[in-house]
Amino acid sequence: MKHKIRILAMKARDHNRKTSTNGRKKRTTYDDLRREGGEETCEFVAVAQHLMGFVIGRKGNTIKQIQTQSGARISQSEGHHATGFMVCGSKEERTCAIELVNRKVAEAHPQETRRHSSPGQLVEIPSQFKKLVNGPGGDNLRSVSTITGAEVTRGVAHRFYVSGDKKKAQHAEFLLRRKVASCRVRCNRICNYIDKRNLPEECDFKLVPLEGRKRMILPGAQSQYHLRPADEYEIQAQGACKLNCEANYDASLMENALLALHEIKQEICSKNFHKADMWCHFGTVVIHDPDEADVEDIWSFTEAAQKLQATSKKRNEWRAAFREGMNLNVKVLQDTFGEPTEEDFMARYDLTFLSPRSQSIRCKVWVARKGVKKKLEDIPIPFSDLKNVVEELHFEDELTRARCRGWLVLQSQKFLQADIISPGCKIDCRIIIRALTDDIIHKASGVHEREATHLLSRYLSKLTFTDAAGLVFPNEDLPQGYIFSHRRCSRRTQYTPRLGFSMIVSREKTWCSDLKDEETRETTDIHLGTEEWDRLLTGKEWEPEMIVAKLPDFLHFVREVQDFISENCENET
Repeated sequence: MKHKIRILAMKARDHNRKTSTNGRKKRTTYDDLRREGGEETCEFVAVAQHLMGFVIGRKGNTIKQIQTQSGARISQSEGHHATGFMVCGSKEERTCAIELVNRKVAEAHPQETRRHSSPGQLVEIPSQFKKLVNGPGGDNLRSVSTITGAEVTRGVAHRFYVSGDKKKAQHAEFLLRRKVASCRVRCNRICNYIDKRNLPEECDFKLVPLEGRKRMILPGAQSQYHLRPADEYEIQAQGACKLNCEANYDASLMENALLALHEIKQEICSKNFHKADMWCHFGTVVIHDPDEADVEDIWSFTEAAQKLQATSKKRNEWRAAFREGMNLNVKVLQDTFGEPTEEDFMARYDLTFLSPRSQSIRCKVWVARKGVKKKLEDIPIPFSDLKNVVEELHFEDELTRARCRGWLVLQSQKFLQADIISPGCKIDCRIIIRALTDDIIHKASGVHEREATHLLSRYLSKLTFTDAAGLVFPNEDLPQGYIFSHRRCSRRTQYTPRLGFSMIVSREKTWCSDLKDEETRETTDIHLGTEEWDRLLTGKEWEPEMIVAKLPDFLHFVREVQDFISENCENET
């Protein structure tokens, strides 16, 4: 190793010399280096904070010596989160300098050599998401370090480094990249409401901890709770419930929906999106990682609502996440709402990946029923749920190609996400307004997504399907930089519970992972919408006021279905 360092140092010194006009040798300046190689010639090497002084040396003599030996220019990294040096020069100079810095670190404390002698795994963060990933005062980075056990260091140029054993470092990288992916489709307007239906007027609330399968797979979430009544209560009369509920949050929800629809209308007129949709589905709202003091307290309705709401002066103190689906026997729905509409496609698979650019990309594969006598290209995709297309997959396996059609798509941009917590029911609901486009590559930003998915598309073209095994992954590794995070198989049917309203029932088998824990769940998810919204929002001839005018009737319908489901669903153990 010493011999290798000596050779690298000699090569670097020779490379760093130039012949001037008078024949003398002179040192390459940093400006020369930038002109020749640009900013790409700089590299960050992480060093623990308490070892920085030792590497720099008395009056900077040690770091100067490393610069002389390697020919690289070395500067202490700027920013209070960074602990390390920026090394600039040719590839040989940088390699030599980093080796010398790491050897110096090893001399300082032999027992810490393995921990501090490596710069760690580089995680590139696009500049527009740097602050969100970092968090106020670096809170998010400290949280990732605490959760995973890996060391997370912020460098310069929006770079982050994770170090630790392989599994911990992978977990930390996943959390950082998952944060970027969520920031890319960050909802413009997020609302959290508490529904007082079925509860006494002066009902207080508490946070009830979740255990076992009731917990969500939430990257980073340590503690999870439901909001529940603090004491036993008697169900209130339906007439009073309706009056309380309408005075509770309807006006605020309608106002936020109107603002969101105005924003979408502007985006459609600007040709950034083609259409929109608006719907509701059911599940449970989970409050995660509240202050420990809040867990022990009792909260009035006003106090709990304030904890969930963000204002222009403060962020919401309680963070909410939505776990879709419930345990519900589909036969109950058939007995109540009649037989569902039959479709030629029997199932849809959703496979979700994080790209090297931390873009969430979903592969959607529809499977036709066995023995279908139509060309797949002639069968319409059920429920018009093919949106934000990047490209279509072309399966290599002949039998798979005869039964399946697949596409790569991007997540839809949400303009309103309203979580309605119903402590008087077993389940909660979420209302969503989204902007959509038929083909994402028509947008200027979509060109990069198509280029980034080329390798993934080739990999997924090797998917195979059989009735016995379902959809099976190729027998080879994912393309470098991609992370597989979620898998779902949905068997979807449609009911018409009332004239003008639609109900899509999805029996789902789901697997998801945060590289720390994983689970497989079988649930039923129910989506509610209106035929009028579906018709209007797929075109351009609508105004926000036309859509919001239907919202009171829709909310009344949602509450009726919610009460029915709450009476018939089973508690999850």
